[in-house]
Amino acid sequence: MAKIDYSSLKGKIDRFKPAPSGNPHLWILLDAPQQSFFATVNVQSSKGIPGSPVAETYLNFFVDDDFRHPIVPHLRAITPGLARLERNYAMGALDYIKGNLFDPRNMRVLPSQSVGGNDLVSRLEALFGLARDQNDDVVIIGSQFRTSPGQIDAVFGETPKFGIDNTHMAQGDPPQIDQRLHENGVWHDGAIFLLDANTDRVTAIFLAFQTQAWQTDDSGQALDGRTGYEAPQYDFTGGGLGNLVPAAAPLAELTSLNRLADGTRRLVVTNMSNAALDLSGWSVISPNASMALPGIAVEPGQPLAIELPEAFVVDAGGILSLMDAQGLKVDGVSYLGGAASGWSTSFAT
Repeated sequence: MAKIDYSSLKGKIDRFKPAPSGNPHLWILLDAPQQSFFATVNVQSSKGIPGSPVAETYLNFFVDDDFRHPIVPHLRAITPGLARLERNYAMGALDYIKGNLFDPRNMRVLPSQSVGGNDLVSRLEALFGLARDQNDDVVIIGSQFRTSPGQIDAVFGETPKFGIDNTHMAQGDPPQIDQRLHENGVWHDGAIFLLDANTDRVTAIFLAFQTQAWQTDDSGQALDGRTGYEAPQYDFTGGGLGNLVPAAAPLAELTSLNRLADGTRRLVVTNMSNAALDLSGWSVISPNASMALPGIAVEPGQPLAIELPEAFVVDAGGILSLMDAQGLKVDGVSYLGGAASGWSTSFAT
């Protein structure tokens, strides 16, 4: 059982500062009505294997400065302060793999701090500084804990009673790490969201460790195999930030979703490979349903339109994932929906 007290923290940024040397975190104080809280954000990993290149401890990160997803209304509706969060999609819980929050192929690595300032701490400080100056609401999802008296007094001059950590992906750890930390699970990933006070824009910050797998089972444990729909891998033998290892090209993608006025719902799956693709054993899943695809071969570059049952498509927005015959994720999308009179969404990138 994962040792995560899954929670949300909503407030205004007061101060932020890197933790003392040797502690790979950025620390934040947030103000909520009648109370302040502490947040600690990983900026480098301590999960690496002894003797491995230091660049393997750099975090995968992705910043979406115009985050659009069906969970945004949940984020806006969160009451300021610290509260426990139910671990399911319907209640706004996060899952980097199953929740289709972003395309993991867009993640990159950066050192936590560097002489030139091209580092993760500098980028986060710039975002947090703007959020503070604009008086933006900030939502941090993670695991709540009770702080120790005086824990951060030396940095901020005070220590709030409660804090939040695990503001990163919390699944896919290899067995030797999960046996020690017990963090693997589903629908309990962490992230940070900045809600712009002047517009409807939301900035999302997603963090993960290079040691974590991007294919997991229903308990958040790592699965063997890759489909190309994962965070990039790096070759660090040359030193520095390493070189991106070319990922496998996607075999297929979800390319569009149509909801017609008569209630018909059509999803288009396109063969992105250069060979015929046998869809036997493949499926499309939503948070509450799964449907097998027709066991036919689709020619290279050809689309296949599939009619979906009513439970799969929601006018208020939702998520859909494409799974192969081994149960590995090949593609994942989110959509914002539209009016009951009909709407269409393209997932082309």
